[in-house]
Amino acid sequence: MKKVIRYIFMTTVIALGLTSCNDDTSPVLDYTRAPEIAPLESPVIILNEASESFIAETFAWTKGEYGFQAAPLYVLQLDNDKSFPDPVTLAESNKDYATVTVGKLNTAATILGGEPGTPIEVYARLQAKLTNNVVMYSDATDLLVTTYPTVVDYPKLYVPGSYQGWDIANAPTLTSWRMNNKYEGYINFVNSSDPTAAITFKLTTKPAWGQGNEYGSGGAPGTLELKGGDISISPQGLYHLIVDLNTLTYTATPSTGPTE
Repeated sequence: MKKVIRYIFMTTVIALGLTSCNDDTSPVLDYTRAPEIAPLESPVIILNEASESFIAETFAWTKGEYGFQAAPLYVLQLDNDKSFPDPVTLAESNKDYATVTVGKLNTAATILGGEPGTPIEVYARLQAKLTNNVVMYSDATDLLVTTYPTVVDYPKLYVPGSYQGWDIANAPTLTSWRMNNKYEGYINFVNSSDPTAAITFKLTTKPAWGQGNEYGSGGAPGTLELKGGDISISPQGLYHLIVDLNTLTYTATPSTGPTE
């Protein structure tokens, strides 16, 4: 099958040491080969709750060739659509393999629509992440997975701020529905005691200060930074908040609620 390689280039190539495109002597990055997932021992997997903590599959892959010395972060993704419109993250690795437990694969397949006891066809692919803006993808590998009943514990991102007295233990949360470091939800940024003030807030991975990653303003609008300053939003009201920790970006859109 002819390989399809999707490139997402950086808006600036200075970080990769390139000179001006008008310079005929500029080096050329030769993205010659995407990583390849090795054939699975068995693409048909029946999961059992009694083996939840055991390894369901070890995924191995070639490292790929990028035209320069690279140390990609490999992200193993799973989706029920071969075009991968909204994949679940199975694992991340700096090596050329990753193990996935029975419980992790069962959760991922359940999120993708798997019904207990009924096989679901899903697809695995590898993302080689060179920078936040430069990635390559392997071809997809087919799997047939049979799940068992489970309650999915979706990752949360906490949103403490001035609108709720910076009470992190009781802060509203955003949810990563695909467990892929992308979170969304509706936050009522309203301080009734000071209704005209700008609201400030942060994003945290734990409901306690100093126990998880804490994200604040990255300086430019819509950007985040680990341990950054307070994020400011105005005017007060209900917002649909979308956060992507892969790219350290966010959007906050005024809203009337999830049923609009």
